[in-house]
Amino acid sequence: MNKIFCALLLGVTGWLTACDEIAEGDRYLEMPAVESRRAVLLEEFTGQMCTNCPEAQRRISSMKEQYGDQLVVVGIHAGNFGLAESDYGSLGLMQPEGDEYATHWNIESYPAGVIDRTSGVLNAPDWAAYVRNEVTKEAKLGIGLSAVVTENEAGDSIVSVFATLEPSVAVNGKLQLWITESHIVGFQIDGGNTLTDYEHNHVYRASVNGTWGEDVALQENVFQTVERSIPVRENWNTANLSVVGFVYNDAEGVLQVAECEVEK
Repeated sequence: MNKIFCALLLGVTGWLTACDEIAEGDRYLEMPAVESRRAVLLEEFTGQMCTNCPEAQRRISSMKEQYGDQLVVVGIHAGNFGLAESDYGSLGLMQPEGDEYATHWNIESYPAGVIDRTSGVLNAPDWAAYVRNEVTKEAKLGIGLSAVVTENEAGDSIVSVFATLEPSVAVNGKLQLWITESHIVGFQIDGGNTLTDYEHNHVYRASVNGTWGEDVALQENVFQTVERSIPVRENWNTANLSVVGFVYNDAEGVLQVAECEVEK
């Protein structure tokens, strides 16, 4: 999100705070119609014990060079190839939700990907063609996203997330907000080689608003702002955190996705 939009978002948020009739974190403002740029979500199922997964990462790097911020990738460590943080401490990158997501999509082999929650499970060589098709689809909404590390009243560090949902049509679905982290240097099997200095990027770290998000009902051209927060965990490097936000429903999959870095 550019600095001008961030300033406008904070200005709107401040004005809306004065409205006693509207609950905190669920605010509405009718705005002119906007044309949204379509972005695509790739949920990449991976693991530190998966010897072929780094090759999938190299494919993703190539795709990111082509699509930039129109492609949002989240690496979800799961399954028997994942190392659980609960068992391996800072060495492990798998969160409990990882296996839940993998089970939901019936992930049986790694690496695997689910694109915009409409593709079904795809092998890595098939990702590029599906992404190419998805970016051409019409966007039904835009998402303005920002996040910052602040302190709560107890003095604990938290990530505060601000999302503005900008629908061009009426939308019923769920808003999902995730924390990801990049530049994590650690263990990985790569083509039969055991690496201890492998760089893991866009790693799923936590969900801000529940494993499957929260319900949203959006009216045409009526913007809604949502504010949520999550405590910073001890093993997170706040300099490398990002927030991924997307709106989806069971019928149409992911309608729009956005990503922003967390400011300190």
